[in-house]
Amino acid sequence: MSADALELVFTGSAVLGTALLLLSSIGGGMHVRLHSPIRIPHVRIPFLRATRTDDATGMPVLLGFLAMFGIGGLFGAVAFGLGPAGRTAVALAFGAFGAGVAFAIFAALRRAEGREPTSLRDLVGRKARVVVSIGDRGHGTVVLTYDGAVQTLPATAKAPIARGREVEILGVHGMAVTVRHRPRPRSRRERRDLK
Repeated sequence: MSADALELVFTGSAVLGTALLLLSSIGGGMHVRLHSPIRIPHVRIPFLRATRTDDATGMPVLLGFLAMFGIGGLFGAVAFGLGPAGRTAVALAFGAFGAGVAFAIFAALRRAEGREPTSLRDLVGRKARVVVSIGDRGHGTVVLTYDGAVQTLPATAKAPIARGREVEILGVHGMAVTVRHRPRPRSRRERRDLK
């Protein structure tokens, strides 16, 4: 391959890889499905475990390799004045480095992600406390803790409930909850009197 053609490959690789890597990091993602006429064997690497959620990591690693491969090839030509074989070796080394950095960054981002948030439907059956009393019209406010945060939600009930009382969530309607009064626990004396 001539030096001009090799330089064109490295330049195209650097520009395309960098542009797509930037677009993939700021956008919501793009799904591309390629169909190959030949069957590609499934390769298993024992220390890597790929799951469906790791799809977002594969593309940045590939693009990191592509961008740094092009930059490395151009760097090998300009800084060291290497021939085609030397440029290719420097390009491969830079590409491996770029892929490793992209993998490390996106793996750290994946580990930093929180778990799926609790759906409001999961609140049914939980206890809450009335902070704005539920009056005759049946509207008020309750507070409870879920997902590690204190949440204040509008509440409705069939009967009035005083502020400070504990309630149970019966249902969810939009962002509001339907609650019912929880009977206060009986004291030891009351339990003894029942026996």
